[in-house]
Amino acid sequence: MSLKDEIENIPELKNIGLALVDYALSLFQGVEFEQSGTRWVARPQNYVTFEAHWKRAKNIAISLRGNPSEFLAFDELPLKQGMAGYSECKITKRGQLAAASTYIRRAAEIYKRGRERERTTPRVVE
Repeated sequence: MSLKDEIENIPELKNIGLALVDYALSLFQGVEFEQSGTRWVARPQNYVTFEAHWKRAKNIAISLRGNPSEFLAFDELPLKQGMAGYSECKITKRGQLAAASTYIRRAAEIYKRGRERERTTPRVVE
């Protein structure tokens, strides 16, 4: 079973999940998702992982390169600290698409900057 097959098992999140996977794939040339346990990891660039919880919980967990302080915060999709310099969030409804795609794009930027990057907090300026 592929990542997209797993996401299709969550009818209420199918469209948003597939869109997020396609968007994540578009950020780097040649990236693919490989299964590692229950997670699907972007390879060779490890900037985002997806985990489709379709048997019981009906959500999509996303792990993103970077600490929560390196992302803009969106109330509709809170980020929490993950393992070893990663952040995590869970998609539970369609209204979280914009926040999730913004987080994925930022995780790709953080990956490009590398481990020795200056850890900055983005700010919105009007």
